[in-house]
Amino acid sequence: MAVLRRIALGLLLATSAAALLLAALELWNYRQWAYLPIHEPAFNQDDRARILQDRMDFLTKRVGDMELLVLILLGTSGLYAIVFVASSYFSAASFTRQAGQTVSQMQDQIGLAMGDLRELQEQTEERLKAMLSPANTPANYDQQIAGIAARLAAWRDQQLSDQSKLELLTDESAAAHLDALTGSQLGALPELYLGFSRIYAGSDSARSRFYLDRALHLAQPKSPLASEIHYELACQLAALHDFARAVGALTLAFEHQFKALDERLASDIEEGGKLYELASTPPFDKAINDLLLNMSIGIG
Repeated sequence: MAVLRRIALGLLLATSAAALLLAALELWNYRQWAYLPIHEPAFNQDDRARILQDRMDFLTKRVGDMELLVLILLGTSGLYAIVFVASSYFSAASFTRQAGQTVSQMQDQIGLAMGDLRELQEQTEERLKAMLSPANTPANYDQQIAGIAARLAAWRDQQLSDQSKLELLTDESAAAHLDALTGSQLGALPELYLGFSRIYAGSDSARSRFYLDRALHLAQPKSPLASEIHYELACQLAALHDFARAVGALTLAFEHQFKALDERLASDIEEGGKLYELASTPPFDKAINDLLLNMSIGIG
């Protein structure tokens, strides 16, 4: 259609140029004949009649030429209008057909995506069923946790080899998997996260803090384990010189008397201990003294 429109436009321009040329010729002829004398004394009556007749014939010819010119212009204009309307119609029809094809392709793609989604859902359901199969009973979970806890105890305060680091990453993945399946139903998970936190305490403080927060979230409130987690958190905050929050964590840790924590606090506030700087910095030293006083009262 675009080709036909260009052809029609070319014809119209050519016709317009021809009409312009014809109009110029007519104008030139008109200037030549417009001023022919018909009342000159030298001319007799017959000559004037002949000249007048020639001029009438010329004007009649010019009117015919103008009629032809108008017909040509009207014809080409009508042809161009028809081609323009037809091309517009066919362009709209082509656009509608292409839009329909695009919509059909999108529907096909959506159908394929829905099929893939259903397949993925089926695979996920199968994996969940496999995870909940008899091979993954709570007894099996306990065995996994016991193995991870034993390795964490062996790695504590040790320089890990490449093989140990690989096993540590595997244990972290297994713990996350158990957490996703059971959450707080497994009471041993907080102890595992506390163990991971201690492993990373000296090398990756952010990851260590993450495991502490997760352990505290899963631990039983007001339990010895929760107090131990608060105490570990206080040690990390003191190392970061966040003494105010460290004192708050210590206060939560000693809401209940636990002999093991009492002994750790007495050791950690000595010179070289994890809480020595906290216990030596006013006004936080007073808070530590209050904790020691409460410990003494509780023991008494």
